[in-house]
Amino acid sequence: MAIDATETQIRSVEMTKLISHTTKMPLEEFSDVEPFLTLQHAAKELGVHVWALRRAVKAGTIPAYAPFNGRKLVRLSEVVAAINASKIGG
Repeated sequence: MAIDATETQIRSVEMTKLISHTTKMPLEEFSDVEPFLTLQHAAKELGVHVWALRRAVKAGTIPAYAPFNGRKLVRLSEVVAAINASKIGG
């Protein structure tokens, strides 16, 4: 399944604007920050099963972060990179 980079980038910009508005911090401070997504949200964005992402995180194929409450978070670019690295053939 091909990932539409433009759509992902647009959603990332929207998320950054929302965070900037919520925290009342200037948008420029978030320009280089990629948002974290829950495994469920990342799976929905990519059109894969959430259990497949959980299994890949548990195996160490996809890096995950649990900064505050233990809920695993991922960066969409890292998930896409792992998927592309495991591509077989053409």
